[in-house]
Amino acid sequence: MRNLRWLVLFFVVLSSWFATPAIAAFASGTGIARVPASTGNDEGYGIALQSDGKIVVAGRCIDSGANPCVARLNADGSMDTSFNPTGAVPGKRVIDGLVINTSSFLRGVKVMIAADGRIVLATTCSLANRNYICVARLNADGSFDGAFDGPDAGNPGNGRFRLQITTSLDEVLSDVALQRIDGRIVLVGQCGSYHCVARLRATDGSYDADSADFGLLGPATADRPPGDPAANGRFLYRFPSTFNSAGVGNGIAVETSNEGKIVIAGTCGTSALELCITKLNRDGTFDADFRGDSLPVGQGGRVRILTTDESGNAVKQRAADIKMQADGRFLVQCGYFRTSSWSQCLYRVNSDGTVATSFSSGLPFPSEPGRVVYNAIGDALAFTITPGSGSYANRVVTLGNCDGVGGNTGGTSCVTAVRNGTGPASADGTIDTSLVGPNGDQLGTFNFRTRGLSLRNNDTREIVADANGDFYIVGECDGQMCVYKFRADGALDTGPCVADADADGRVSAASDGLAIVRNMLGVPIPVTIPPGLGYDIDGDGVLNASRDGLLILRRMLGFTGTALLRDIPSATTARRTTASDIESYLRMRCGIPRP
Repeated sequence: MRNLRWLVLFFVVLSSWFATPAIAAFASGTGIARVPASTGNDEGYGIALQSDGKIVVAGRCIDSGANPCVARLNADGSMDTSFNPTGAVPGKRVIDGLVINTSSFLRGVKVMIAADGRIVLATTCSLANRNYICVARLNADGSFDGAFDGPDAGNPGNGRFRLQITTSLDEVLSDVALQRIDGRIVLVGQCGSYHCVARLRATDGSYDADSADFGLLGPATADRPPGDPAANGRFLYRFPSTFNSAGVGNGIAVETSNEGKIVIAGTCGTSALELCITKLNRDGTFDADFRGDSLPVGQGGRVRILTTDESGNAVKQRAADIKMQADGRFLVQCGYFRTSSWSQCLYRVNSDGTVATSFSSGLPFPSEPGRVVYNAIGDALAFTITPGSGSYANRVVTLGNCDGVGGNTGGTSCVTAVRNGTGPASADGTIDTSLVGPNGDQLGTFNFRTRGLSLRNNDTREIVADANGDFYIVGECDGQMCVYKFRADGALDTGPCVADADADGRVSAASDGLAIVRNMLGVPIPVTIPPGLGYDIDGDGVLNASRDGLLILRRMLGFTGTALLRDIPSATTARRTTASDIESYLRMRCGIPRP
């Protein structure tokens, strides 16, 4: 034992002399890809996956004057230098000429991939103290699409332009969708105090105003508020609610159906909020068949989902995101205000606007058939539905802001998985406990802290999934746009952590532990250690023998609790700093058995 302790001390001293090379898993084995920023102030907002596995992210590049920006990553998280290869940062394109509003910033920057590989970006930008919706389109190589000129023929945009939907109202973007039936660009948000919609032609970005070609005409005049442009291709509309007869509201998220219909999840009212859903026909008129449980025949198109608490009092709800399932029904992510804080929830809505009660978690109220309150605290941000036909197909993975959960503040995000058409029918809407998180110790929901990577500018905002069940989250860390890649069970996609390094069927500090430490120090060893940063026990993005190696050795020797951490200084960027988090990671992710 005395000799072993001497060896540990020896390796700790040597750790400052050697650098350990990291072999790539995702983003050099860290599980977190970063887009370079010259001054370290970029923010990530939107993400989309290409069919070839490449990852497109969009955000706000503050170091370039708060312009929107787009970057493309290879499937391994490295920068795709074939995208804008001659730019200041190959793989990244700043959308010059558009300045993002820094004060009225609702949902940031949205990005979509068209069927032909071109990239569509939309955001809110400002000019002369007024907000506008701005749009850009890039070719697959990152160059501006010169044919995408926008609606103003006298001032062609040459790939990016500012819309002016109304003559004087503030216009804020919430979401964008590419219409499934023909690729036209649907933009939703808030103009003044009302829902607003615009649709652009895919050919040149002009307003989709041609009634002879399925143009966007909009609802009847009586349903339009003051400030409506009274022109095809864009409109404002009222959504009278229980709390506001004038119909003020905000379109939050948009989805389209295979036949060209548009579904908008929104929030109606002012201080008293109500979840409201709009369904438009292809020409923008209200879909009269979308009536929910109570509207008379012929009066459909706008359905309010009103809910009450145990005492029968109306409860605030607000929309966060919407996605269409493979069967044509819609999932709506929402916020549910209970007592003194917001909870996170999901509804399933049928094509006629009724709530699908088959979507049921079995959790107690405020969950109920049709609505799953899956996280008791936090703000719902976005969600994704896993595509494909594998074991994770149709799985719902949600993203939220959960600052305050578990005492953590400053960049705490939360992820929950919900079964959706997978497993037995009775499981539809239940929490998927196979999501066990980065440390392997959670059941269906896990929290992870982005602030642990830096002291500033750390948030997450959008999530997408691939057919393998892996999911990607965009945000910022260390003042850069960042992408986190998680495996289907919630582990960050780093290299594996295998405690039995010599594969002799047992975990030994004298053999396995010292082999792992030697590898961290760059000392030749007779066994093969898996590549990547799976052995990054404290999660600071670095393999360090004096921290990670010593933690592994101590745990193999049976140290637990405070003894496990004693006299090991915590890295300022560590994401696992408590004995319980480190214990869970070592046991569940590295396979070190309980002492």
